[in-house]
Amino acid sequence: MNPPTDAVQRPTRAELAGLGRTLFPQAIARVRDPGFRAYLESVVTNRAALDRVIRAFELFAPYLPDRAVTLDWGCRHGFDSCLIRRWLGAGATVHGCDLDDDDFSTFFDYAGLQYTRLDHVWELPYPDATFDFVLSSGVMEHVANEYESVKEVWRILKPGGILAVTFLPNAWSLSENLAALLKPGAQHNRLYRRRATREDFLKRGFLVEASGYHQVFPTLAKTVKIGGALGALPGVLARLNRPLERVWPVRLLASNLYFILRKVERI
Repeated sequence: MNPPTDAVQRPTRAELAGLGRTLFPQAIARVRDPGFRAYLESVVTNRAALDRVIRAFELFAPYLPDRAVTLDWGCRHGFDSCLIRRWLGAGATVHGCDLDDDDFSTFFDYAGLQYTRLDHVWELPYPDATFDFVLSSGVMEHVANEYESVKEVWRILKPGGILAVTFLPNAWSLSENLAALLKPGAQHNRLYRRRATREDFLKRGFLVEASGYHQVFPTLAKTVKIGGALGALPGVLARLNRPLERVWPVRLLASNLYFILRKVERI
């Protein structure tokens, strides 16, 4: 599938999912890391694994300005950048950065990604006020120094620019707490509470435009190769995620939090 070459009409959910079903199989053979290759295979075979990525994209897509200069911070394979490219068309400038040097050219080529391999765990090699939009998708909970990392993101955002944070592990998450109970050490080291995290972002110079919960049910990626009714279960649960993310108190048990944040210079 070729990248868009001109301004495009906003794609539908089905079209975004179709992009994933095209790119992920093409990428598998090029990736050297066997663990990450297994992740790519899970997205191909498990509908819920792709669905959660599209769902997270839908949370921040309305905040993407036309002709934006964007950064996929900690982009890894860069599929989110592909979704941004598909959404904004050729008018956007799409950057990505990470510590990784694997072969993700399938995604990078589609996105027209200007990739920078980082050589420092929090410093970012971009001038002040470079970006209209920065995406942090499953990144903040893994950085070595969260305070310095978020300060760097604030620095490189333009005044009024947007930081979108998705897949932030929820402290009340059913899946995180089950992991801690059944396999100590399998849960994320950093877990976040919505209210406290909102206050932290305010202290760091961000106004919260929107926040909430996403992905009530896990993707069951380790069971995707099991056939029969169990094999169909992830897709069934994925369809229930969206309505349940709006239902209190069920949403409190969701796996992740999200935040849409605007850089300000005065609160």
